[in-house]
Amino acid sequence: MALTISQLIERTKNERNAKLSARNSFADQLRGILEEDEAGRPVNHGELSQVRHQISTLDRQIDGLSDQIREYSDEQEADGAYLRASQQTTPTRAAAVASGDSYEVRVGQTRAYDSVIRTGDTREPRIYDSATASRGTSFFADAHNWSRGGGNGGARDRLERHASEVEFHREMTERATSTGSFAGLVVPQYLVDQAALVLRNGRPMANVIQRLQIPAQGMSFTIPRGTTGASAGVQASENSAVSSTDEVWGNLSVPVVTVAGQQDVSRQSLERGTGVDQLIYTDLVKAYATAVDGQILSGTGSSGQALGIMNTGGIGAATAFGAAAGPANFNLKVAGANNAVYSAGQGLAPELLVMHPRRWSWLCGLVDSSNRPIVQSNLNVAFNTIATGGFGNKDLATVETPFVGVHNSGLPVLLDLNIPTNAGTLNEDVMLSVDADQLLLWEDGDGMPRQLSFEQTTGGSLTTKLVVYSYIAFTAGRYPAAVAKIGGVDTVAGNGLIAPTF
Repeated sequence: MALTISQLIERTKNERNAKLSARNSFADQLRGILEEDEAGRPVNHGELSQVRHQISTLDRQIDGLSDQIREYSDEQEADGAYLRASQQTTPTRAAAVASGDSYEVRVGQTRAYDSVIRTGDTREPRIYDSATASRGTSFFADAHNWSRGGGNGGARDRLERHASEVEFHREMTERATSTGSFAGLVVPQYLVDQAALVLRNGRPMANVIQRLQIPAQGMSFTIPRGTTGASAGVQASENSAVSSTDEVWGNLSVPVVTVAGQQDVSRQSLERGTGVDQLIYTDLVKAYATAVDGQILSGTGSSGQALGIMNTGGIGAATAFGAAAGPANFNLKVAGANNAVYSAGQGLAPELLVMHPRRWSWLCGLVDSSNRPIVQSNLNVAFNTIATGGFGNKDLATVETPFVGVHNSGLPVLLDLNIPTNAGTLNEDVMLSVDADQLLLWEDGDGMPRQLSFEQTTGGSLTTKLVVYSYIAFTAGRYPAAVAKIGGVDTVAGNGLIAPTF
């Protein structure tokens, strides 16, 4: 059953209220911990870090829901304006809407509020959705035929109607770009929704850092960054000089990066396939999500790339292991990396550990001298435990990217296949201790690639190249010391975080 805009607003408000209630509970818990600290009683710093991470995560979710409510409210207001205008200036079309009749809408024409997009306060089905796809209406087939200058009238009309819907729902963004080959077809919303699970699984790091809306124009933007702060101190005596330090500000330039994924598809699949749209788009989203995550971690900052964490000057780094990696020295390096983030400045605190799956699997295989596992499946940290498997806190587990365990420092463990495994002279993998709130990722909308083009066609083999693309910007340079890395600096064979043997 279709939901009205009012019902969507109410449902989203209820969801936000639930998040606010959960946040208030964690805020009370945080106050209790801090009061224990002020009273001089022992504090579980791991629990303190988890609670702060919970609050930060909920703040981002609450902000997102508030944005949705504003968007729905704007649409509701626009609905009323369109309806009033149609009744005042085009009574015949208003009557058609009231009676449920349809009429043609062409892109570029001035149109009254119409049943193509929404009738009254009720959402109407989109021209491309899961229901129409199951009946054989394929966006990719229509777009392919249109891009070749062909296609029957029905395909052309559907694409024009889809363009009207995209325009009305503000799903098309305009960006300044030097790559003029991109065409600007917008992927239908139902494909974006169905591929969302791939987005969450394909870009772990990108999903846990601070995500912001990318500016509407320009290929770079500037962030003010303080390099020298003001000072304060005790006045030595009356009328004597007080502490004075001139603040110094620098500019951090962040480039806007075009991220694209492509796939070769047979012409037969596009023209005669049934249900291929979701399969094709899902595969393209996988490639796109991996590319975004790779930029965040390892972008070089040159040749059109973002400047990733690994190449940002000033991030913390643990010293060499100086021996083969084992439970004791591994744990000590993690503690040192966490301390480096804590010590970098007031307000910085590690929120999670990020590692490659091979390092977590290695941890899970370790045993102590009595053959007891170092990583245990329960959440009661034993005396020999480096980490606990699973994730018992259901609220933390509801974030988009799942964690696999908790280190004994209290930090959740995030796995990411995009973590480098070829760092340094020995091809080590790298671990990161991260204050995720200080890493900034700007994206279009919800971060899903929405724009599609049909590029080179290999006529001799009936192959068409599909490209999805979008724009991102990333920086770890605002507070580089919010990240500390472990591994990649040993030079003696067999030492450090080299590929484990299972």
